[in-house]
Amino acid sequence: MSITRSKPFYAVAGVTDAAVKSLREVPAKLPTVRIERKDVEKAVEKAVANLQAEAVALPSKAQSTAVGLAGEVVGRADSVYTDLVVRGRSVVTRIRRQKASQDLSANAATTVRRTKATATSAQDTAGETTRTAKKAATRTRSTAAKKSATTRSTATSATTSARKTAESAVRATTDGADKLGR
Repeated sequence: MSITRSKPFYAVAGVTDAAVKSLREVPAKLPTVRIERKDVEKAVEKAVANLQAEAVALPSKAQSTAVGLAGEVVGRADSVYTDLVVRGRSVVTRIRRQKASQDLSANAATTVRRTKATATSAQDTAGETTRTAKKAATRTRSTAAKKSATTRSTATSATTSARKTAESAVRATTDGADKLGR
């Protein structure tokens, strides 16, 4: 089972997406916040009075509330978790479908294929060079030059492919980050 097919992975992705969305809304709300000292003092006085009254009734309220809340918490936690899984699955799907992510996957596959070709070519070159060196010392230099040219060519191809894969990874990461919180 891959990690992207599990509910916890999707839940984490959903939490991240929800957090980013909330954080993007904060700058717009900051200018509307005003706190006056007299409002704070009134709120503190009212809170102290309420706390004193509630302290007397607390033992009986605690018992009845605990029983009711236990059931609600379990139900709400399951609901929130399910919502986060759905949201996470959605954001992962959006990121997977973006062109940059698909380009990254294709470039990575090409890089792997070319790297394997380079390794095979290098092994073939080493074997052929060894056999040629044993047969004729004079032919070794020319065979090695020809075979190493092939290896250099495949190594250059693999390097270019790796560079393109890295560029695709940057685009996929940037595009994926833009998908969060939307």
